[in-house]
Amino acid sequence: MACVKVELSRQNRKAGATLFAMDKITQTMQYRQSLIRYAEKYGVTKAAIRYRTNRQYIYRWKKRYDGTLQSLADRSHLLFFLFI
Repeated sequence: MACVKVELSRQNRKAGATLFAMDKITQTMQYRQSLIRYAEKYGVTKAAIRYRTNRQYIYRWKKRYDGTLQSLADRSHLLFFLFI
């Protein structure tokens, strides 16, 4: 596993804080990849039925998927505000 340095807010950088996140493959990412591959082979509707999810979920992950498992990772839910 590799460590990835995560950018922090200005306030945390001033305090000298550093955060490292582990770069790992989760079961959720593998599930999403298998879902996308199935949808590409058999179609989105059949994949939604088999994986018991809705088509919108599949389309969302197909749009984000770039061929790597890292593209299927959850993104942060924190709101970032840009002060200009």
